[in-house]
Amino acid sequence: MRRRGVVAAGVLALLLGGCGGPVEVATPALDAEAAATCESFLAALPDELAGLEPRAVSPADAPARAWGDGLVLTCGVEEPPGFRQLITPSCDEIVGVGWFFPPAQLESEDGPVTGTTIGYRPRIEVVVPEDYRGGVSFAALSELAAPVKAHLELVQRCQ
Repeated sequence: MRRRGVVAAGVLALLLGGCGGPVEVATPALDAEAAATCESFLAALPDELAGLEPRAVSPADAPARAWGDGLVLTCGVEEPPGFRQLITPSCDEIVGVGWFFPPAQLESEDGPVTGTTIGYRPRIEVVVPEDYRGGVSFAALSELAAPVKAHLELVQRCQ
């Protein structure tokens, strides 16, 4: 089954300061199969991720989770923009899960970075705020590997 609708490639994380209100997220349009898979996957995620406390998301029924000051995971996202235009999209494997990071984001040390799983369906993306780049982001992606492999379908290995 195909997902209906168009999903914004990035997640808009509106931080309301510290541990203020919920983190606003984009909500992908999912078919029934993807919605069920995302629900199972999200239920398997740890409450605390990479030492970061959980945050509420808005809308509350979005297939997303958030931690700390804006580390946001969304399940069921579309292919990231620019992915198909790359001759050889880079794939960074972390604990056996392939991730695509837009090259322009990696070239700069400033700003957030968005990682999208490669080869798993439904796709997930993780938006990492600038302050969490490096050790926290590596720890978070490492901790996500087991639930990704257990709940999402591997359709192509990272190359």
